[in-house]
Amino acid sequence: MRSRRPVVVDVAIDDPELAQRTRALVRANPTLRLGEADAMAAVRIRDAGPEDDGDAAVIVITDRVGAAKALGGGAAGVLPRHTSGRALGAAISAVAAGLTVVAGEFRDLIVDGTDAAIALDVDGETEATNIDLTPRERQVLELLAQGASNKAIARRLEITPHTAKFHVAAIVAKLGATGRTDAVARAMRLGLVMI
Repeated sequence: MRSRRPVVVDVAIDDPELAQRTRALVRANPTLRLGEADAMAAVRIRDAGPEDDGDAAVIVITDRVGAAKALGGGAAGVLPRHTSGRALGAAISAVAAGLTVVAGEFRDLIVDGTDAAIALDVDGETEATNIDLTPRERQVLELLAQGASNKAIARRLEITPHTAKFHVAAIVAKLGATGRTDAVARAMRLGLVMI
């Protein structure tokens, strides 16, 4: 099996604390490598809108206002400041592969008021804001999206399998889904979970 080369990442963040945290997240991911003086970065991470970044795709780590500006300026990805290492790694890999990444909390910046909003809407009536999942149901939904069985969900959340089954049934009903797989698909379209 051929191993892939790590994605070269350049961190161009002015906020020292955020820059240090971001570099640590990049270093901790074996599929990524911090750019050096002689390396051409495939992805550049900034805390302000994209500038003249050459051939590097740009991910901007910012707040809601900055996300809108970054998307308008051509950023390949926008993430919130509290992004986890796992999510950052996935975003960098996706951007390096030519995809655009927008954190779920910024989804409405690209969707509201467009035809895409209708395409992302599951049945033409449901919106993510209308789906009232409890915090526990959101945890169960995240595990469902990872393919966990009811028993695995129960073990992970330290609840009984019967309680896990109850939460799964509630999620399926609230999303108007036909089963657990359809529930995950609908949740993804609504931006409730990211895979």
